Amino acid sequence: MKKISKLYPVLLAVILIFASVAPSWAREQVHIAMVLWRGMTEAENGFQSQLNESEEYEFKFTVFDANQDKKELTRIIDNLDASQYNLIYSFGTTVTKTLKNKVTDIPIVFNIVSRPMKAGIIDSWENSGSNITGASNAVPMGSAFNTLSNVMYIGRLGFVYNPKEANSKIQRDELELLQDKFNYKMVDAPITSVDKIQDVINALVLEKVDAVLLPQDSLVKASADEIIPPLNKHKIPSIVTIPAMVAENGAFLGLGPNYNDLGKLAAYKALAILRGEEPGNVPSSTLKRLHMTVNLSTAKEIGVNVPIQMLRISTVVR
Repeated sequence: MKKISKLYPVLLAVILIFASVAPSWAREQVHIAMVLWRGMTEAENGFQSQLNESEEYEFKFTVFDANQDKKELTRIIDNLDASQYNLIYSFGTTVTKTLKNKVTDIPIVFNIVSRPMKAGIIDSWENSGSNITGASNAVPMGSAFNTLSNVMYIGRLGFVYNPKEANSKIQRDELELLQDKFNYKMVDAPITSVDKIQDVINALVLEKVDAVLLPQDSLVKASADEIIPPLNKHKIPSIVTIPAMVAENGAFLGLGPNYNDLGKLAAYKALAILRGEEPGNVPSSTLKRLHMTVNLSTAKEIGVNVPIQMLRISTVVR
């Protein structure tokens, strides 16, 4: 009996070791295909990090990047074996619309889709009517202009966008409808390729715009270093709805949701589906709070004085 009693501490230690690792053994394996338009962003980082905190599931992510190429996107989706995945994550309007038209037998969780109803991705915010749900990065233009009116006068607003991107055309139409309410004139500045950007900037300078708005547009984001520095040089304030462009590209003001938080929001949708909810019954939604970011170095360069009260509620980049 004495020999057995001496073994108790050892046996207890072994039991504790196995107990500590048992949850990882018990976790269900989940394989997610991530179909992206322009590589990994903070949205995907937030999505993965939130899911990896789950004690119920162990996740494997396979990333497919179309690199802003519609032919490559079609090739990726046509070769996607749905039987290998529990769920598909999609980035952006173009990717999500293409997936919706081609994939119906596996849940899809979208992210960074600004106007999912107008783009025909969901029937309503409460019920998509299909195998899709997700997180929207919508920035209400009316709310944006209420904020901007406290910072600067905008009589002529340049709008740089890719007319081939559905999401950008929707934002452009919203801005056009708001002209009378906020007493500004919109100056269209469409770009279809990088080599046309300088011509677009020159046209905006000739138009004497008071500011330029850059929408949630993949071509605009990818070309930001060709767009924003020339605007700063000509002392034209750049307003972006992708807040990361303030720190990364030197834009003056960012108004939009935090991408990492959007990724976490999309992760909650994915978890609801994995726990048994039908994708169409999981409401699509936006973040309740817009994030404001101000670049003080750019403000100094373009000669804009930022009100103290605005700085108190903003993330400041120096």
